[in-house]
Amino acid sequence: MSSSSSDSFRPFIAVLLGIVVLTACSNVTENNTKLSNYGAVTITGKNAPAGRATATINAVFFQGLAATAPNSTLQQGDQCAYAPIDTTTGGATGSLKVGESLALSIAGTGIAMPFSTAFSRYEPANGALLSYAAGDAATLTVPGVAGAFPAAAISVKLAEPILPGRLVLPAAGVPLDVTWNATNDPTAAIILSVRYGATATSTAQNEQIYCALKDDGAFQVPASGLTALLASPSALRSATLIRWRTQEMRPDSSSLLHIVSTVDTIVRFP
Repeated sequence: MSSSSSDSFRPFIAVLLGIVVLTACSNVTENNTKLSNYGAVTITGKNAPAGRATATINAVFFQGLAATAPNSTLQQGDQCAYAPIDTTTGGATGSLKVGESLALSIAGTGIAMPFSTAFSRYEPANGALLSYAAGDAATLTVPGVAGAFPAAAISVKLAEPILPGRLVLPAAGVPLDVTWNATNDPTAAIILSVRYGATATSTAQNEQIYCALKDDGAFQVPASGLTALLASPSALRSATLIRWRTQEMRPDSSSLLHIVSTVDTIVRFP
C-alpha cells in the first residue's frame, strides 16, 4: 500500500505528461544521417457498464533521430509534482505509410484499420469504438513496406477498467486518501491528476497535483501539498485516475514499434 511522504513531491522526469505519445527528434542537419523508423499505437479507453471498457485506437509511423518511449514497467514507485493543466487538443499524425491497412485483433475479433490520408494515420473506419473486458489483450499486425517500416506484430494486455473509491476532501493538515481497484501487476501503472483552481478566485481548473503511482490500489497525497486544493472553489475540484500499460518491440535494428493502452475515469469531490 502506498503512503504519504514529503518525498512524494520531489521533482521527477516528466515522461508521464505524454504517456500516450512516442516522440522523436526528426531534425536532420547532415545529409548522411541515418533516421530510425518508429511506430506508435495508442489505445485510449473509458469505463463502460458491466465491468467493460470502450476505446479508440490509432497508429502512426514516422522517422526520427531518437525516440522517447514511455514504459509502464519502469513506473513502479510513487512520485508527485505540481503542474499546469495542458488544454491542448488534437489527434496524432504520422508521415509514413506502411501498408493499406493494419489488422487489429481483440479477444478473437478482427478489426481493420485502414490508412487515413487526411491525417497519415491508421484507425478503424468511421471512428468505431472498441469494446473489451478486463483480461483481454490486443494484437496489432503491420504488413510493412520496404524502405518505410518492416512487417511486425505487437500485443498488449489492455488496461483494465479503473474503479475509484469514494473521494473525501480532507481537513487542513490531513492527507488526501485516494483508492481504486488494484491490479498489483508490475506491467501496469497509475496516473493520478488532482485538479483545481489555483486561487480562491479561479474560474477554471488551471493547476494539478500530478502523481505517478504503482497500481497497488491506494495512495495518500501529502497534506503539505494540498493548500491550493483546499482554497480552490469547490466546483473546480476533481481527480482523474488513469491506468496504463505498454509494450514495445524491434522488428529490426533500426525500427521500434510501441503500443500503449490507457483507461481513465474522473471523480468529483462531494
